[in-house]
Amino acid sequence: MSAPKLLFLHGFLQNGKVFSEKSSGIRKLLKKANIQCDYLDGPTTLQKTDLPFELDDEKWEATTQAQLNKSWFYHSEVSKDLDISNAIQSVCDYIRVNGPYDGIVGFSQGAAIATIVANRITELIPEHPPFKVGLIFSGYSFTEPDPRHEGQLRIAEKFQTSFAPQAASPTKMLFVWGAADQAVPATRSKYLYNLYVNREDSPVLAKYYEHPGGHMVPNKKDILRPIVEEISSALGSPVA
Repeated sequence: MSAPKLLFLHGFLQNGKVFSEKSSGIRKLLKKANIQCDYLDGPTTLQKTDLPFELDDEKWEATTQAQLNKSWFYHSEVSKDLDISNAIQSVCDYIRVNGPYDGIVGFSQGAAIATIVANRITELIPEHPPFKVGLIFSGYSFTEPDPRHEGQLRIAEKFQTSFAPQAASPTKMLFVWGAADQAVPATRSKYLYNLYVNREDSPVLAKYYEHPGGHMVPNKKDILRPIVEEISSALGSPVA
């Protein structure tokens, strides 16, 4: 029987190799549980002008030399202007060739894409079974001001179906965020988590874990062990 497989999607200005290094803590614990981790590069190659912040020439040169100028989609502060079609296509193409996968893991921008793919995998790839687990680090959804409720947010109309969890989904969704995250504030990650638990129809399997750090995948075992136990339980793989 082959080992369960998880597909990992990196964040903005990362690549699969660096995300593998940054997530070494959970990757090693998963390996001990006989769970395979595959890391995919985002399809978008960024230019300096694509950045939503300033970066000096020396740092940008180091970024490009390390091939870290990758992302899943071009950043925009306006959710309705986002185009994630290339990201979804690239993930689905990879899954078709290298899958099936038992679950998906994403960080930051990759977490947004991982959430959507987890929600819609059987529509995107009808021959692929639902994931058993989704692990979302510093995740967020594509929101906009709600015109019906002043001061509140809603999922941008363009993406409402994408971020809508399937009723009675068999996918166990695990959300992890940092209390001190400045790039994706915890409130944004909690908003995404609440889409799963504040449902009027069938409940969805969802749990959250908050760590004291910032915009990162935590590597401390005391934080990661309960998460790996949940993953192993969902995959039917014993924890070492």
